[in-house]
Formats: sequence, structure tokens, C-alpha cells
Amino acid sequence: MPCDLSGKWVYTSGEGMVALMDKLNIPADKRPSDPSSTVEITQNGDNFCIKTTTPDGRSREAKFTIGVEFVDEEIKALRGMDIKATPCWEGDKLVLKGSGGNGSVSRQIVGGQMVLTYDVMGVKATRVFNKA
Repeated sequence: MPCDLSGKWVYTSGEGMVALMDKLNIPADKRPSDPSSTVEITQNGDNFCIKTTTPDGRSREAKFTIGVEFVDEEIKALRGMDIKATPCWEGDKLVLKGSGGNGSVSRQIVGGQMVLTYDVMGVKATRVFNKA
């Protein structure tokens, strides 16, 4: 059964992000100097709006519908290119699968925390958020 990700979430911890950014060839000037961020998720059935705000006030927003391919604006901001993803539910996880089959990002609730798991070209990373 799909989980409810709605609400405001605050970054608490993560691991593997440097290796992930290296694998994706994200330039140093595009990488966040402070990994903390706040994520606000609006979930209405299969429609989502995910707004990510960094400590320096920059924000990005992704709007999508389950089963409908879209350009991931967050990845576009980091890599400077259109990366398409298709969102789906895998059990209680919200999963965004890259159109090239090279990666995915999943979001799920574990022990009251939102856990993001990245799996891109063999490199895995996680970010953990507490509800604000």
C-alpha cells in the first residue's frame, strides 16, 4: 500500500552522496556546500509536488503524476540536462525510475522518517529526513 509522504521534512543524515555526485559528474560549483535541506511534499492521490529548499534559500520544485514520464527539475538543476523519470509505486515506496534504466530514487517511511535511496549506475546513497 502506498505511503503518505505529505508534509515538511528536514534533513538529518546521509551517506554516499559524494560518490554519487562523482559518478554523475556533477561539477563542484553545483554541489551543495551544506547537505541539509528542507523538503515539502504535497501528495494528492497519484499527483505530487516536491519542493526542496537549501539553507542558502535556493529551491527547486518537481511536479509529477504516478505513471507519467516527466523531466526531473532537481536533477536538471544539478547536471544541466533534461533527465526523464517515470514515477511508480513499488509496495509502500515511491520510486522514480530514470528513462535510460541507469538509476532510480525511492522514498519511503521507515520508523517515522522519510528515507531517500539513490541507486545510480551501481552507486548507492541515502538521505534521511525527520518530519518537521
